[in-house]
Amino acid sequence: MLDLIDKTKKLQYVLDLSWDIFFERLISKRITINLESSMQLHYASIIKSIGEQLIVEPDEYFKIELEHSYKDTKKYIDIECSYNDIKAAIELKCFRKISNRAMDMDMYDVLKDIERLESFTDHPIKKFICLTDNNAYIDGKHSGHAGIVSIKDGRKIEKNTPIKPTWIGKWKSSPRDKNISISSDIEFIWNRKESWYYLKLDL
Repeated sequence: MLDLIDKTKKLQYVLDLSWDIFFERLISKRITINLESSMQLHYASIIKSIGEQLIVEPDEYFKIELEHSYKDTKKYIDIECSYNDIKAAIELKCFRKISNRAMDMDMYDVLKDIERLESFTDHPIKKFICLTDNNAYIDGKHSGHAGIVSIKDGRKIEKNTPIKPTWIGKWKSSPRDKNISISSDIEFIWNRKESWYYLKLDL
């Protein structure tokens, strides 16, 4: 039976290799991503295929689930997968330029997802991935509201540094009317190829 370290490394390998394949398939236009749901579906499909192929021992098993309820709460994990007792939680975001979205809200949601992902304490592997074709998230001049919640390339956030958006107490949407505190040191390093960009964080 594989020990804890081996199973953890194997699951990390599956997730990282699956992402590399996903991204190259996107670049080569073998898959099309319009919304986060299609990103989730294609990435999970690759994870499932590779994960099951690497089951070799009689006492091994691999599981994957989309929109998994964390401990029967209202916290949902975009993708949860496991090798035996080793679990991984993956949170995804996808921002398309054509959607013409409010960037400060999107970037707040990224930071909130990272904060939430950190709370999944029984998952030794935690990954956050953001995909976009809009370089304004990466290279834009973020100021005002956007400057506080910026996820631009090169930004660093020290652990336990409170993030206090200037709209707190004035926002009608309660999910975005809260301060954020991230308990890990974070550096936003974006990867780029052709017209696509992605951020991948291991927490």
